[in-house]
Amino acid sequence: MADQKRAKILTNSVLSWIIGMAIGCHQDAATISEPPASLKRLSHRTASSDQSASSDPSASSDPSASSDPGESMPFATEVVVIDRLERSIAFKRPPRRIISLLPSMTELLFAINGGSALVGATSNCNYPPQALSVQRIGVGTLEGISREILIGLEPDLVLCKWDTHKPLIALLEHLGIPVIALGPETLDELFEDARLLGLVTGHQGDAEVLIGAMSARLKTLVARVQTIPSEDQRSVFYEVWDDPLMTAGPKSFIDEIIRLGRMRNIFSDAEVPYPRVSSEAVLARNPDVILAPSTHAEKVEFDRLTSRPGWSGLTAIENKQVFLIDGDQISRCGPRMLDALEQMLNAVYPMSHHTGVSSP
Repeated sequence: MADQKRAKILTNSVLSWIIGMAIGCHQDAATISEPPASLKRLSHRTASSDQSASSDPSASSDPSASSDPGESMPFATEVVVIDRLERSIAFKRPPRRIISLLPSMTELLFAINGGSALVGATSNCNYPPQALSVQRIGVGTLEGISREILIGLEPDLVLCKWDTHKPLIALLEHLGIPVIALGPETLDELFEDARLLGLVTGHQGDAEVLIGAMSARLKTLVARVQTIPSEDQRSVFYEVWDDPLMTAGPKSFIDEIIRLGRMRNIFSDAEVPYPRVSSEAVLARNPDVILAPSTHAEKVEFDRLTSRPGWSGLTAIENKQVFLIDGDQISRCGPRMLDALEQMLNAVYPMSHHTGVSSP
């Protein structure tokens, strides 16, 4: 019966896409409420109790223990998680056919040893190398995702971005395909998403190991600069995008990384997480350091970054304090964000560098 239902969905996939997109556009505002200004922490519970499933080791089983390679052993009790759109999603067994539309969540899935269930990802999901072997379904933007390929892969879980993928989330709900809305903007939210994915995939222990390793490494990195007095903290302009010129403002994970590294973000007073700014505004705030990702849509040209009209007099450029940070690591709130923090510390505060800091 389940196979017949799935076949019916696939047979009508194109029609469902057209109808679903219309429904998605209308239901977006009607059925999916905006999250509060400060996103609530994700919560996990089983259907039979209000306690966290992670408190009961018997609440999940090792998927590899199934006698059928296409099936996973059911959970002892139904697992219910609440995503960043306050939606409740129930699972009777760990998903075996996961599609990820977020590079950060693709990395996180592999980091908690759940990557073997990945069957589809965007063209931007390029790490770890194992992720390159799964089916590509588009570039990751709402317009660039192939609905036909996505549905044809018969996923039992799709990981979407809670804000930019709302119409797609509504479409998948309409088709009966489980979808979780994720997308952390702080280290704490990354840990929340790790615990949620660990619970759903049966890799709770691996998620806790990752969180413990990252927490220990963060403590080590922060200790390198914790004695720098406030008056000696270096001011930083971080270029998120070049045209239009954009930076990282408050409530962005890049701003959090800057603050963790005891640097001062010159646009910490912005009203949105990723504001557009003018060259004149950068000149007026005259940063000690300029940081940028090594790639935007393509490789960043260092000379172009430092030769903007009028910028030759900036303190950062006069003192040759312009640095490129690995574009994937700094642009994703994922397991490698501490790699980006370490790169920034080595560039901005080179005297703080010492050996013994390693990746989790």
